[in-house]
Amino acid sequence: MAGGITMKLFELNLGQSKLMMIQFSPKMADPKVHGHGSDYQLSIPLIGTPFIQINNHERKFEERRWCITSPGEKHYHYANEEGSRLLLINLQRSFLEKVLTERLERSVDQLDFATWVESSVEGFKKIAAHVMKHTLDSSLQLEELREFEYELASLLFSHTKGAHSDAWRNAASCTDHPSLRKAMDYIHDDFSKELDLDTLSQASGISKFYLIRLFKEYVGQTPSQYIADYRLRQAERLLRKTPNEVTDIAFEVGFGSLSTFERLFKKKYGMTASEYRKSV
Repeated sequence: MAGGITMKLFELNLGQSKLMMIQFSPKMADPKVHGHGSDYQLSIPLIGTPFIQINNHERKFEERRWCITSPGEKHYHYANEEGSRLLLINLQRSFLEKVLTERLERSVDQLDFATWVESSVEGFKKIAAHVMKHTLDSSLQLEELREFEYELASLLFSHTKGAHSDAWRNAASCTDHPSLRKAMDYIHDDFSKELDLDTLSQASGISKFYLIRLFKEYVGQTPSQYIADYRLRQAERLLRKTPNEVTDIAFEVGFGSLSTFERLFKKKYGMTASEYRKSV
């Protein structure tokens, strides 16, 4: 098998995870057998029928099947005569242990994933596509990227079998509305200040993982999306009620970037802030 990757279409390091999209031309392979340190790697086929060799055992990716290589497992991917494209997602072991501990509310002895998984990959593809699209114009903030990492970890635990499976499925649902209310009240009181998951987690008294789940389940938005939306509503009010400059309003309601404010405002209201002011 000839060595060499035809093309790395995309690579993004989020901090505790990494997303890559790799294109193999026919009969091409990874440059060498390799591992990923303390990372788990999800190999998700997008185009063609790629192959993988793990610890000297070769296997073809069949329909609806993807695989997980564990830390220390040596492997390499390769293509047949058709060529192939793969989405690769690396997740740090320590991060996955943290997410699982927060979900189960107890320490976890070890992680144990089945190598081959047969389930939908649409959730992973949707997150990867969203991150790739918006990082091209630098529109994703740090807190949004951290939330996406939690969603990737949650999808992994939900779609796989292992020592975590029963406990993950049986973990109590998030119904702690008072905690959600505390987080929302904190946002409403301090929306103009810098807000992050750590601050909201401390204010609400629940873990960052549960905080994200509560917002997604009961508000329909992630915390960062809710913060941005609330700031936009405050900006819209100031545009109607005050003569303040658009730039001043953007920073007054908590946006650290005028371009981000303008983009999000136009997306929400269908026009720029200046155009909106003239229309009211």
